[in-house]
Amino acid sequence: MAAPLFLGLTRPVSVMGLPMTYVVILWLLVVGGFIATLSLLWLGASAVIGYAGLRVLASYDPRFFDVVIVTLQRTPLPPRWIQGKGISYSA
Repeated sequence: MAAPLFLGLTRPVSVMGLPMTYVVILWLLVVGGFIATLSLLWLGASAVIGYAGLRVLASYDPRFFDVVIVTLQRTPLPPRWIQGKGISYSA
């Protein structure tokens, strides 16, 4: 399982060392925050801090957000949570 072809086909596609899901989340955070605040300080600080934080998370688990997305798709929240009544399961 250490063959270069196997490793290359099973690794997630990455940009600047971050998997694509992480890049999209970073881009939404940085650009969305900049549009909301119109602050170049936010743009620079959130890009650097966000990249560093996501890089650490990606080294721990590169498929973390993919797992979260699939879990939420397969096990949706109950309608009571969407209505603002909290999560409560009953028989």
